[in-house]
Amino acid sequence: MDILNGSTLIEALTVAGYYLKSNSKRIDDLNVFPVPDGDTGSNMSSTYISGLKNLKKLGENPTISDVMKAFSDGLLYGARGNSGVILSQFFAGINSHASGIETTTPEEVKKALQIGRTFAYKAVLVPVEGTILTVINDAAVAIADKHFDTFSELTSVYRRAVQVSLENTPNLLPVLKEAGVVDSGAAGLVEIINGIFAYYAGERHSIDEVAEVKGTQSKGIVDYMEYDFYALNTYGYCTEFTLRLDPNSNFEKEAFISKFEDFGNSIVVVQNGEIVKAHIHTKHPGEVFNFAQKYGALCAVKAENMAIQTEENSSLAAGKVKKELTESEATTREPYAIISVVNGAGLKEVFTGLGTKYIIEGGQTMNPSTGEFVDAINNVNADDIYIIPNNKNVFLSASQAKALVNDKRVVVIPAKTIPQGYAALMVFDGTQTIDDNMAQIKAKIKTISSGEVTYSTRNTVSSGLEIKKGDFIAILDNQIINSKKKRLDSVKDLLANMITNETSMLTIFYGEDVAESEIAQLQEYISKSFHVEPSMIPGGQKVYSYIIEAE
Repeated sequence: MDILNGSTLIEALTVAGYYLKSNSKRIDDLNVFPVPDGDTGSNMSSTYISGLKNLKKLGENPTISDVMKAFSDGLLYGARGNSGVILSQFFAGINSHASGIETTTPEEVKKALQIGRTFAYKAVLVPVEGTILTVINDAAVAIADKHFDTFSELTSVYRRAVQVSLENTPNLLPVLKEAGVVDSGAAGLVEIINGIFAYYAGERHSIDEVAEVKGTQSKGIVDYMEYDFYALNTYGYCTEFTLRLDPNSNFEKEAFISKFEDFGNSIVVVQNGEIVKAHIHTKHPGEVFNFAQKYGALCAVKAENMAIQTEENSSLAAGKVKKELTESEATTREPYAIISVVNGAGLKEVFTGLGTKYIIEGGQTMNPSTGEFVDAINNVNADDIYIIPNNKNVFLSASQAKALVNDKRVVVIPAKTIPQGYAALMVFDGTQTIDDNMAQIKAKIKTISSGEVTYSTRNTVSSGLEIKKGDFIAILDNQIINSKKKRLDSVKDLLANMITNETSMLTIFYGEDVAESEIAQLQEYISKSFHVEPSMIPGGQKVYSYIIEAE
């Protein structure tokens, strides 16, 4: 019977990584939605390479236990996107069976693959069949009752099973059949197994060689103060407050903003019923607070000296000094901190203005890893940490990070779009408990609709809608609803489907590629067609020309 040792396992895992990385672009193109953010292959290969790089820390003659522990740890911290998290959990299950083992046999690996299946399914709250989970399960079933004397035999049977299961995914998931593709995450797993099969056929690669294969890496965590969001001519105080309006105050948002401009710049004012949240850069925060109190009661206030902040962060950025916390800073925690995942200068400004302490740059096309969330959590000196993913493909990585942190209370807010995250910040109250905040946030998210406009990367069909490559498409609550030659036509149709007689608020974040002339045309259309007045905000985001919230 074959015996597998740690060094041989590293070689097999490395060839598997080469196959996954080499095919990552093809896997990206399998994403169901024909939008330019297909990134399953990139996420899975980035996740996998994180595991391989961790193997380079091992010494000579590692055991199977050493290899699987290092590889699994690397995957867990490097996991990006839903498929990356599921992949990391699959190998976490295999690692759990490998603990304490120096060498292993095909029969023991067979048992480990069964445990890997269990871990993978536990990673997803509501498992969906026709995905990578189905392929993992089908392959585990295919080998369960068979006996294997060699790893080549085991790999051959397992490989055949995952390929057959992959080809069947469109029969289990109608959206795949309609789009004419197989599941992208499952395709990534197939390439991993193809690589292991190739290893037993004699193919070899180095970890460095795998890392150099052309691929896409997402950006890392960035403290929001490293960004020059506000471009001030003179320094002052970054001032924020939450205001609970007095019913008799006759508060009018536009008039409030007009007067507010007298105090400073970089103004953000948002209203949700009786709650107003505001951000401003001013030399006189006391005057700002006095002005705000004319309209109601201040619930939370903050004023930070930006001259000190800028000096510290500029020095850090230039590598001139290493900031050391004072004893007070190191031991005193804030009651809470918010971490948000966004991209685009305007969106960063909005989310920081509404209370976000840390920005992780990411979202569409650049899903942050589990490790980036862990780093963010560890760098925030607070008891309660709220994470706002703002993307359905980021949610699992954030949730996995929560499980890896023990000394802080971490909550992942179920905001899977930018509008949902924006709405969550609107009702967030730092004086309330986690349970009360989460109850309010979940209730708020249910009241809004999320819309997006981007372009199609291929010809396809979605819910009976024929889509041509290069057309502009609108997505309403995760469903493609139109395909137009002109972007303005697409966003107009989207708004017509979003706005109802009950719509009271409309917020439009427009991307970096949208001209002011187009914004003017859109505002004119909304003014003539609907009863609601929109808030037009330059989000500066990539990929999606428009991100819209209606409630």
